[in-house]
Amino acid sequence: MNLSNRAVLAFSLGLTLTATVGCAGNNIALVGRDTLAPRAIQPVQNEILGTVERVNTGANEIFLRPAPGHPGMVSYSAETRVMYLGRVYPVSQLRFGDNVAMQMETDSRGNPHTHVIRLEKSAGDWAQRNN
Repeated sequence: MNLSNRAVLAFSLGLTLTATVGCAGNNIALVGRDTLAPRAIQPVQNEILGTVERVNTGANEIFLRPAPGHPGMVSYSAETRVMYLGRVYPVSQLRFGDNVAMQMETDSRGNPHTHVIRLEKSAGDWAQRNN
């Protein structure tokens, strides 16, 4: 068997092996298929919704409108950011009346703490605030 025949045989075996492994089980290509159905948005575990009363940037605290079963104050760190319309903002941009969703944790003393805040509904015009 000459060198070119061996190369063709090796290529053919490699292609066959790749196609067999790639199509085994439920690994079916989506070429020519509709896109996947959209997933229903599920609430994130340990997430609370709240309305901002005020932000104390000196103490890294966000005060929320009182609601049954929700903390009135949540601490945050310097790395905590607010996500809104695909952009990231500092916590200091939050204002009275903003509706937020926070992924809750507890700090070393057992107090409510967040690293991730989503602005759900702005009480004002964020586009003008962030220039």
